[in-house]
Amino acid sequence: MGRVELEVADVFRRHGATYREKHDGTLGRARLRVMRAIELCRTAALGGHVEQCDACAHRRVAYNSCLMGKFSNGESAAALGRIPAIFECHGAASHLHLVPISPDLPGATVDLAASGQRQEDMMLETYFASPKMVAHLRTGPSGPYMDGFAGSLERSGYDPSVAVRYLRAAAHIGHFTLEQGGTLANLDLLAFSRHLRTCRCPRPKGGRRNHHTIFGARRYLEYLVTLGVGQCSSTPETQNADPAIIIEYGRWLRKHRGAAGTTIRLYSRDAAALLTALGDDPGRWNAKGVRDYFMDRASKCGAGTAEKLTTGLRAFLRYLCARGQCQADLDQAVPAFASWRLARLPRYLTLEQVDSLIAACDGSSPARRRDRAIILLLARLGLRAGDVAGLCIADIEWESGTLRVSGKGRYQVRLPLPQDVGDAILDYLACRDPNHDCDHIFIRSIAPCRPFKKGDGVSSVVKRVMKRSGVVSPAKGAHVLRHTAATQMLRHGVPLDQIGLVLRHRGIDTTAYYAKADVNSLKQISQPWPEVLP
Repeated sequence: MGRVELEVADVFRRHGATYREKHDGTLGRARLRVMRAIELCRTAALGGHVEQCDACAHRRVAYNSCLMGKFSNGESAAALGRIPAIFECHGAASHLHLVPISPDLPGATVDLAASGQRQEDMMLETYFASPKMVAHLRTGPSGPYMDGFAGSLERSGYDPSVAVRYLRAAAHIGHFTLEQGGTLANLDLLAFSRHLRTCRCPRPKGGRRNHHTIFGARRYLEYLVTLGVGQCSSTPETQNADPAIIIEYGRWLRKHRGAAGTTIRLYSRDAAALLTALGDDPGRWNAKGVRDYFMDRASKCGAGTAEKLTTGLRAFLRYLCARGQCQADLDQAVPAFASWRLARLPRYLTLEQVDSLIAACDGSSPARRRDRAIILLLARLGLRAGDVAGLCIADIEWESGTLRVSGKGRYQVRLPLPQDVGDAILDYLACRDPNHDCDHIFIRSIAPCRPFKKGDGVSSVVKRVMKRSGVVSPAKGAHVLRHTAATQMLRHGVPLDQIGLVLRHRGIDTTAYYAKADVNSLKQISQPWPEVLP
């Protein structure tokens, strides 16, 4: 009696579900993934390819193994170095080679898109071992999109423990919305947040009250919006829409001044507050009202905020004057804030401190290589944090060794790319997760793994590196490295006008600020202090 051949995959297919249910909660994510891969091994779910004999033109369909599931037909064999099968044909050994899959080949059509969709539809098993829990999540109000949401969390780099909480939160908000008579198309995060304060939902409905719940519901809504299923939830900002004059002012700043989004939001906020305080008709405003409003606001904030308020109000009033909507020269009613520009010495690091920061980024992990490239860009080229956050792969011209930087006011300049900086960027790009196919160079290392929205993330990287290296700096953040680069260039004899070109200053007076730090050169021109006669 012949022995029946039995593979591990057959055992997993027959008894895997029962085993996972029996050991619910004890199996790790890695074990669940391995079991799922073995069960799918050499099945239609992973796609297939057609092999053809080069002697007799015999063809056969071969399904991919679990290791080849990430590749398409022709790419799988080349990527994994698979040796073509050999079989006996007409008494001689003939080789099989891959042929393109064509719809006219009987039984050879493999829908790769459907194959990928089938894998996407099984993402919940990656995080939950219990079939009952998986079935409950799929049959709930949020069920049709739960597997896709799980796949989105995995691609974004979320830790499995966090992803499980977010999936439960997605189920929770789905049940809440259904009980309120709504649908997934109109999820209300504000109502759900109020519900969490007194939530008594049972565990099967995802009843958990912690910060993961609202964060997970917000991520789920973002996922539905990307699919075109949901719409942005109403927030206090959207409920209180800005007046038409503020919206037009923001457009003018973007079009004619090239202002960044953060600058537009700051200026629009100050302008809206001025409208609320003095009335919606700027034609009735007078100098006394504007001055009193500024003095009241300045008395309740710090020096830095007061300086920004002065700039923002004057810009808005000049805009209104140019359009003839208020009295002429009303911007002069905003008093000057007592501040001596460029009065302080520039705050910078020494060469030893910069070397310590670079040494603190040693390592092979993507995060350490990213930090090293960021530190070198800031210290060698004096870029702003926002410049680094907005860098794209297309901005680097490798053949000419230059870097295109877009700074304030959409002002673009090409800077030379030092060798060590280029090597650091290449090392980071080589180890970066290939799932992140965005054009931006630097992405977050904490989920959701996506590009930095603004320079604050880059400054946070610098702060963490300073803490890791033990460097004590007079200022925290990325801008201290910009001061360091300018100071070092000046000490190496680079003229001020060339330093201004690298730093993209609009005037030589701004660049001259760094001349204060060149103590050795200042000693050569300083005059002796006259003696006091008795």
